[in-house]
Amino acid sequence: MSLRERVLVILFVIFSVYMALEYSVHRWMMYPEYVQQEQRQAQTLVEQSVDAIEADFSNFQKQVSAAARSGNLHKTLKNSAHSPALKEEAGTDFVLLYDHQWTPAWNDLTDAQAAKALSKALLGKESAFIRPKQMGFSKKSIYPVNGRYAWVIAEPVLKSNQSHTVEGMVIAGRYLTDAYFQDFKKRQGLSFNWQIVSPNNKLSSQTAEIAEQINSDSPYAFTTLGDNMLQCATLIRDQKNRPALLVKTFQNRDISTQGLHTIYKLMLIKLGTGFAAVLFLTCLLQGVIIKPITKLIKHIGKVEHPTGIKGKIKLGRKDEIGTLAREFDHMCSRVQDAQVKLVEKSYYSGITEMSSGILHNVRNALSPITTRIERIKDQFRDLPLEHLEQAQTELQNGSLSPERRNDLIRFVELTFQNVVNNLKDSVDGLEELSLQVVQIEDMLNAQKTFASKDKEAPIEFIEPIQLVNKALDMVPEKARKLCKIETGRIKKLPAIPVHTTTFTQVLQNLLVNAGESLGRKKTLYPKITISCKIEKGQPVDQLHWKIQDNGAGIEPEKIKAIFERGASSKKTGLTGIGLHWCANTITAMRGKIWAESDGKNRGACFHIVIPMAAEEALATAVGG
Repeated sequence: MSLRERVLVILFVIFSVYMALEYSVHRWMMYPEYVQQEQRQAQTLVEQSVDAIEADFSNFQKQVSAAARSGNLHKTLKNSAHSPALKEEAGTDFVLLYDHQWTPAWNDLTDAQAAKALSKALLGKESAFIRPKQMGFSKKSIYPVNGRYAWVIAEPVLKSNQSHTVEGMVIAGRYLTDAYFQDFKKRQGLSFNWQIVSPNNKLSSQTAEIAEQINSDSPYAFTTLGDNMLQCATLIRDQKNRPALLVKTFQNRDISTQGLHTIYKLMLIKLGTGFAAVLFLTCLLQGVIIKPITKLIKHIGKVEHPTGIKGKIKLGRKDEIGTLAREFDHMCSRVQDAQVKLVEKSYYSGITEMSSGILHNVRNALSPITTRIERIKDQFRDLPLEHLEQAQTELQNGSLSPERRNDLIRFVELTFQNVVNNLKDSVDGLEELSLQVVQIEDMLNAQKTFASKDKEAPIEFIEPIQLVNKALDMVPEKARKLCKIETGRIKKLPAIPVHTTTFTQVLQNLLVNAGESLGRKKTLYPKITISCKIEKGQPVDQLHWKIQDNGAGIEPEKIKAIFERGASSKKTGLTGIGLHWCANTITAMRGKIWAESDGKNRGACFHIVIPMAAEEALATAVGG
């Protein structure tokens, strides 16, 4: 991802987070304020309606109280023929008059049975509207009467306004009816709905749901009706705290709807402004930061070799980017000087490493030569030359007996035959020594060719079994006699193109290391297995070699570092060169080398994979 793209992504993320936060603030903090404002307006309408209803109830009580204290009801109490005008004055639906002993004295009901039942409902039980012992006390409440609710008022009856003696009690009531509320709503000019609850019936599901929401802490219930209407409801309860009257108002949701539309418009305006700001910042960053950095990057891309950078980058800026450009120019000057020195140092270091590898391989190749020379010396040292000279001296003496002469002649013949056999073995050994010296010379020539940039190492087509035999010839005889070496089905594989001498050295190094590993462990049945097989690959087939032993093995923490320079398990001699050289050589052949081991004293297996095609064919296949 380019710097420009990263900047755009960062700006987009910042803008998106800002818009999300802005929307959250408006949607979850400001919008609820609009809703609460609507609820407050609806609540105000309900409060006004409830206050008006309660005020009308208080006015009803005042009218009844004024009649009880005026002396008119006292006259009726003394003379039942005198009929008060409460129905016309206070709008009562029933009036019950009692003397000071709570004996019924008068009522405005035409049905005596109905009056008796009404009196019993108001006074005849513990939960009655008023108890007979409460003579002289005023009381008002909503109370169920004859299966429906009514405003009921109890007031003491006095002779006059100046009297304080209670002569009796009056109970007056007004039923809660739809006709009354329609008239009341019209008279007061209010806008509300109502629902009168029947005392003997269960609440409807809607009323019950509203009643559950209303309590002393939350006396109002709000219900959203669609997207455009809000309902606010409250309950007026009876004397027993049961729902008696449900008062409802409806409020248009213009405030919240308009507020939500305003929020959306504001977000769209900010969205457009934000995109414009991002575009402006992008153009600004392009000119102020990205373009100079791109110019600096192109200048940095010219750093390929000591003479790769010509001239200095000129930005003409005094900010951090200008300082970076100037410091980069200074750094390039120092790098050019350091590159020249590094090339020289790398040249001498490469010569040193190559020389170390050559010495390591030559040492391995000289080991069997030294062993063969020592064996020839031992063969000649064991010849009985002194006895042969003594026998020759005795044969020249003419006084020998025939038996002694025959024995000496037989001894000389046998000794001479032994000398001839030793000479033949020595000649064969010298021929092998000559071949091994030639191999060392080829090894040195091959290394010289690898070190030269103008020459290419010779590639030969040779069978894998011949490579194995050449490598085994260079392995010390002691190592070969120490273990059993198996070659599997290598004889049946076709010839492959390879740098013969160099690859032979790789196999020799691995075989010598395997032999030394077997010597360190002192395995009961030491064995080295050499195998290889053809594997399908792209773009060419590959030959997979395995050199496996049951020797000392490799510890897991060391197996990844064994091909590094200086890594070795040996305690004496040239250490840490062979496998490092093998890895570099196989890599130069476009191959791979790695090792596997199950752990210490559990053997090891070295893998080599090389292409079965010459480098020219491989390069052509890769280039396609």
